[in-house]
Amino acid sequence: MTRSDQETVFFYSFAGYMLVSMLGTVLLLLGALAGMKLLFAAARLAFGAEAAYSSKTLFYDSAGFALASAGTAVLHYYLGSLLLYSGLHRRLLGACVAVAAVFCGLFFWRGALHSSLGAYAFSGLCVTLSALIGGLAALTQRPAENPWPFTAASLFR
Repeated sequence: MTRSDQETVFFYSFAGYMLVSMLGTVLLLLGALAGMKLLFAAARLAFGAEAAYSSKTLFYDSAGFALASAGTAVLHYYLGSLLLYSGLHRRLLGACVAVAAVFCGLFFWRGALHSSLGAYAFSGLCVTLSALIGGLAALTQRPAENPWPFTAASLFR
């Protein structure tokens, strides 16, 4: 590849990674909030309305953060594994993953600000760290461990 080809591949790969990770963050935020509501409704049915309301909200918030963190780590693992096929250097890809993780964490924090998850100052930190863990785990794997088939490499040609 020539230098201009590498720059083009980097631009489109990074833009696609950011777009899909932001869309995934929106879906994960909505999924975590829906999971919290379902958990609260199930607790209300199982224990009654008064017991569900008197229980600590920390339990529901923890379930929401767990859903969001686990989903973010899995999403970034698969996106990072796909990004390996771009043929770019792993340090550059690591910087892409780090930038995307920070923006996803800030985006989650901003989206969760007006929900029950936004009551905590560090609500985006769990998403940022799980995006880093998932993305960097994908970048440090051996090529034989990549979950995407080799035919996915045609996306970068």
